[in-house]
Amino acid sequence: MTLIIRTVTMNDLEEIVNLESAAFQMTKEQTKKDMIGRIKNYPDTFLVAEKDGKVIGHVLGPSFNQRYITDELYFKNHPNQAKDQYQTILSLAVSPEYRKHGIATALLEQLSSVAKGQGRKAITLTCLPTLFSFYEKRGFKNEGKTSDDIPDPDGISSYNMVKDI
Repeated sequence: MTLIIRTVTMNDLEEIVNLESAAFQMTKEQTKKDMIGRIKNYPDTFLVAEKDGKVIGHVLGPSFNQRYITDELYFKNHPNQAKDQYQTILSLAVSPEYRKHGIATALLEQLSSVAKGQGRKAITLTCLPTLFSFYEKRGFKNEGKTSDDIPDPDGISSYNMVKDI
């Protein structure tokens, strides 16, 4: 069966929570609370990849009025605003068995299309150095360490990646 990329619904919650909590090593309880708020606040920029009726990946983030993501966006959900010029990506996750099959790229391309249609000028995200190559191959540019830099548990800093659309 073919891959379907569509906007999220509350019916996707359980599969999204399982995927997100496994990908980012978070508790399912906290992940569920976060995802409910995100589904409610910006369903138009929360996309899922579905294959054979199963959610196998997602990409999500609200619009924002600043070029770089601040930590606040991860903890306080807010609806998309028409005047915001940036589309953020707070999470991109694909089930391990479907990685390296173009799912993440397809999700990024669809979110880019949605953002462009909403009048955004760029997509912004933060990532660790291990993901530079992945995002650079998809048109993102490394613009340096995040200002809210809270290193991961191994002491590695996050970086701002931006793609003009």
